[in-house]
Amino acid sequence: TAYCPLPTGHCLPPHPMRISTPIQIRFSDVDMARHVHNATYLHYFELGRMDLLRRFMEKDHDWLHQGLILARNEVDYLKPIHLDEPVEVQTWCGKVGGKSFDLLYEVRGTGNGKVHARGRSVMVCFDYSRQESIPVPEAWRGALAQFME
Repeated sequence: TAYCPLPTGHCLPPHPMRISTPIQIRFSDVDMARHVHNATYLHYFELGRMDLLRRFMEKDHDWLHQGLILARNEVDYLKPIHLDEPVEVQTWCGKVGGKSFDLLYEVRGTGNGKVHARGRSVMVCFDYSRQESIPVPEAWRGALAQFME
């Protein structure tokens, strides 16, 4: 059953809708230890983040007045990924605050579901023309609700 934790009255599904983005591991992603370098996981998170945002952002979105700043990244490395391992990044929304929202990630083996890494990004809504943070737009709240835990 759905529940409605947001003050806007948007109801959420009982389980998060995760966006699954396939990752093609490049030779340049791999370090001397023959597994994916730790900094590369942030690139994988970015691919998932952009995949999720494209699901509800208009192509002609006004980024100058309703932009985003990546304020924080966290990564928990659980298992190494090697060059020949097929993986995907799953992305969903953890919570929506007044001026920010959290995006959560898992880098998983395709097919076996093995979790290689987990992560979190804090995204702050920002008006670049005024150089100040802004409240999360109501339209975004509704759109993000479909990707929430």
